[in-house]
Formats: sequence, structure tokens, C-alpha cells
Amino acid sequence: MTAFKSGIVDAMNTIHARAALTDAGWLESATICIGDDGLITSVARGQAAPGDRQVDLLVPGMPNAHCHAFQRDIAGLTEAAGGSGADNFWTWRERMFQAVQGLDARALQRTALELYRGLRDRGYTSVAEFHYVHRLGGSSAEETAEALVQAAGAAGLRLLLLPVLYRRGGLDGSSLLARQAAFGLSLEQYGRLLEKLRAVAGRHPHLSLGIAPHSLRAVSADDLTEALNLRHAILPGCPVHIHISEQQDEVEAARLHLGTTPIAWLCDNAPVDRSWVLVHATHASDQELLMAREREAVICICTTTEANLGDGSFEIERWWQMGGSLAIGSDSNVCLDPSEELRWLEYQARLRRQRRALLLEAGSMHPGTSLWRRAVAGGRQAMGWESPGIGAGAPAELLAVTVSDSSLSPDDAMDDLVFAQRATRLEQLAGGLGAGWASDPRSAD
Repeated sequence: MTAFKSGIVDAMNTIHARAALTDAGWLESATICIGDDGLITSVARGQAAPGDRQVDLLVPGMPNAHCHAFQRDIAGLTEAAGGSGADNFWTWRERMFQAVQGLDARALQRTALELYRGLRDRGYTSVAEFHYVHRLGGSSAEETAEALVQAAGAAGLRLLLLPVLYRRGGLDGSSLLARQAAFGLSLEQYGRLLEKLRAVAGRHPHLSLGIAPHSLRAVSADDLTEALNLRHAILPGCPVHIHISEQQDEVEAARLHLGTTPIAWLCDNAPVDRSWVLVHATHASDQELLMAREREAVICICTTTEANLGDGSFEIERWWQMGGSLAIGSDSNVCLDPSEELRWLEYQARLRRQRRALLLEAGSMHPGTSLWRRAVAGGRQAMGWESPGIGAGAPAELLAVTVSDSSLSPDDAMDDLVFAQRATRLEQLAGGLGAGWASDPRSAD
């Protein structure tokens, strides 16, 4: 793994925390050493030494496993009713198509930079950009991708760029609509884009790459096969992200045209494994969840977007009980706060079950800590980084949690951070202390 560092601190840095949230649980009086490559070199119990950066609680930064940066431009502007009384995802999508018409690469970079800074300020330290608005206002697919790379670097976020293959208008094989023209690439164009981005990645240590067949409605079985062949040839083993089972209409169309439900078809016809991320999976059946769990795929849930669009709610308690890998994403970016995404996972489960404190890891009584740990682990997997949250060899994507109420235990503080934020606040670690932090991102316009 190539580290991403700010470049202003060349010597090893040391952070001392009252407690640090490691994969093994809370480590009290923790000393974390970070090398000049932006990776954690050691984590151990010990007293603070002169010159150490001292913080209250130290937690791993949250990966944002699904983001469409351009959609931030319309957040809050699509809430008015359309007049038909039948507003849903599909009517929202028409408004999204309209927003695309006014963009070019320069405008996309401005939007993405502002968004990425907002994500970073609220606790995300990396982002998976599911990028399908390839050609905008005369800008090429390479230029729009480069705009996102530049924005992430300036904001101090590690970026997994996921160029999207978007080939058709629906499971019935219909052509792309005219207002979807910016999304479409031929397989040859897609392969050339991946090759060019592979070269770009060599110049940007904060950048890694994956592929993203948009959805089963947007790619045929042959398209999916060819995309995976390109992956094998150009980016072997990279993450594969795909929208799936987001809408009930999509599930019914899959039954009609594929003879089964979307995740079942995917697991039967593609080499789904732990490098795959199934985005949304809102309407997955129990059997489909079992299939995804057996293949160790990640399910990425974007709670606030799914609620905003009226998609439905993923029954997280089923996936949680299976021990399934969970990631979260900001998706349409109506909300930029990972705590809110996590909070509403638990709240939706409470509303369904009419009980409290449902999403708990074994031996834990605290959903705040449990949710944060599970989402960091699944998010790291979704980004293609098989490394612990806070441990030797992991990127130093770290957040300090300042606690104003000294009576709170670390677990109590995490509950407060996720559910109330009455006595806790996040502090960004700047000055080179971590692989994800630029030294002065506000000056990097």
C-alpha cells in the first residue's frame, strides 16, 4: 500500500491517547507511533513522553464507501413535491439528470472539493467515488476523473476512484436516454479509461482504483463479463462496486428479465467475493443475504439517501446477526455526517423491533462503539485495504474525540458521539499526523 501524507512532517510522529479504539477493543494510555510514510508503526500501552501529541480518545477515521460528489449540488433542492402525488426515486432521478447538464470538469472539481472538505470535517477520512458522469460540458472522461483526483488530494482524503460502466437504459435492454449520454462509455472506451487512470494513480499516492458496473439494469451479462475481463487485465484484484436491489421496481424487472432476483442472479453468474461491494441491497431476501455472506461480500448502506429517496430500509439486524461486512456511504450527499448514517441504522432497527440497543458486537453493551468498529472494518474492506483500524501497518487515518464530561467511559463517549453529540466532538489531526490529512487543505484551491 502506498501511503498518502501531507509532506510537512518527515520524522516519526507520536500520539498519546487516554484510550484508543483498536481492533481488540479499547487500549488505555495508548501510544501510537506513525512513520514518515503515513503508516502506523506501533500501538502500545505507555505513558506520554515529552513532545507527544496528546488527545482524549483516538478512533479510526470512517471510510465513506459510496459517494456521488456531483449530487451535492442538488442536495436540498429536490424536496418540493412534483405535483403528481407520486414522487419517488424515479422522479428524483429526472431532476438529477437536469443538474448534470450544467456541469463540466472545472465545476465538478469545485463541487467535489467543497464536498470532500465537508466529509473530512465530519469524520470521513477516505471516500469511494462511484463516478459515472464521465463527459460533461465538453470535458472528457479523463478530465472529469482527474477533477475528482485533484479535489480529494486538496481536501486530504484518500480516494478510491470507481469509473462506472453504464451501457443501457434498463433490464429490458433499452438504449440510454439522451439525458444519460454523459454516462455512457463503450467497452473499448472503458478499457482505455482504466489504462489511463492506472498511469495517473502512479503520480497520486492518495489514489487507488476499482471498477463499477453501475447496476444490472445498466449492464448486460456480456457487459459484466467484459468489465471483469478488463479488471483482470488492467487492475487485477481491485474492488468491484455495484448498485443492486435498490428499488422494488428493479427487483420485479429482474424477475421478469433474468428469472430471479438481482443478488441471486449476480451470485450465480459472477465471481462475487470479499472484493465486491453490493451497494444498497435494500430489498434483498434472506436467501440473497446468505449468498452474499457466504461470498464475504460487503454491503454498503446509505441510510440517509435511501430515506431521502423513499427507497425503503435495509433490515440491518438480519445482516448484523449473520456477521456480514457492513460499510456506510454518503451517496447523494444530503447528509455528510457518518454518525447520522450509523444512528439511523440503529434507529430503523428499533422502529421495526420496538426494542433498543439492537446492533451490538459480542460482549458489548454499547451500540455506538459497535457500529463504529463494524463500519470501519467493512469500509476498509470495501476500499480494498485489508488493514486494521488502529494497528501496526494500517494507514494513520485517525480522529481525536474530545470528551467534555469526565464521567463518561470511552464506550459512553462513543454512544454520545453517534447518538447525541452532547459531550463529544471530533478533532481533525493535522500537521502530517496521519495518512489522510493534508497540512492546510483550505489553501489548496
